Amino acid sequence: MRYQLFRDDDHSQPVAQSDEYHSEFKATDWAREWVKANGDHDRYRFQQVDGGRPMLLLRTVAGQWYVMPLAKQVAA
Repeated sequence: MRYQLFRDDDHSQPVAQSDEYHSEFKATDWAREWVKANGDHDRYRFQQVDGGRPMLLLRTVAGQWYVMPLAKQVAA
């Protein structure tokens, strides 16, 4: 599967797209390394190109990057 990274404040255009990964774990490693090297913002959204489960990459004040799944929106 391919994955995309978006700035969390702008979901209109991806800032990066991954190669093909067969493991979400490997794709998450790719995303974390990309934001460490290229990130100019402290929050990114990460998800499969086909719209799978989104995740948030968040940089702490200390400069560490964490990845956490975003909750699905519940219909009211």
